[in-house]
Amino acid sequence: MPLELSPVSKKAISEAVAEQLRLLILRGDVEIGDRLPPERELAPSFGTNRNTLREAIRSLEAQGLVTVRQGDGVRVADFRRSGELSILPDLIQVSSPEDRREILHDVLLMRRKMAVEVARMAGASADPAAIARLRSLIERQRAAAGDLLRTLTTDLELFEAMVESSGSVGAQLMFHAMGRLSQTLIQRIPMLLFVHPDYLTDMPAVVEAIAAHDGDAAAARLESLFEKTDKVLVDRIALLP
Repeated sequence: MPLELSPVSKKAISEAVAEQLRLLILRGDVEIGDRLPPERELAPSFGTNRNTLREAIRSLEAQGLVTVRQGDGVRVADFRRSGELSILPDLIQVSSPEDRREILHDVLLMRRKMAVEVARMAGASADPAAIARLRSLIERQRAAAGDLLRTLTTDLELFEAMVESSGSVGAQLMFHAMGRLSQTLIQRIPMLLFVHPDYLTDMPAVVEAIAAHDGDAAAARLESLFEKTDKVLVDRIALLP
């Protein structure tokens, strides 16, 4: 089946090639198990060379979108079984409004559950230095009130401080992955840039519960804030053209 491909510029050529192929796969323009055209056909379609094409294919393979086998070429993988978190921003953009809501709802739910457990662990193990850092970040949040970008940047630091105070290496690694995903989603879909009006009431309460070593209270207050925030974000994603 011929694919609708466009030549790309020399800036980040392999990334541009990978993006075109990734969107074709996520939209379902090529079926799971289909073999992509051979290099000698694909490379000229993009106006590039085989080495650049191979680099793009390696990127797709790392994301779980294709499989590469000697003698069998490049085949489209079932990304729902093998895909990585990094494909979510593109998947949301190419999905139907109903699927977008469902995908984002699920992602936000996983984020919320992780954040709530981090707050609970921080409440059990935060030392005076960690508590002082959290309180300092809350003061910075108050100073940034009304500045969405500064608020979200400081919010990321707050959660980083909570994760570090929890003492969990696993939580730190998961936090880094989820943080990168959240930043990419906001960059790709600016309407997800949002801070709930209750943030500067609820987040200080979370920090004070951690300071009091009441992990359950910290978790409950944070879950409430996330539930309110996530509802708005899921409603907003339905408006994506």
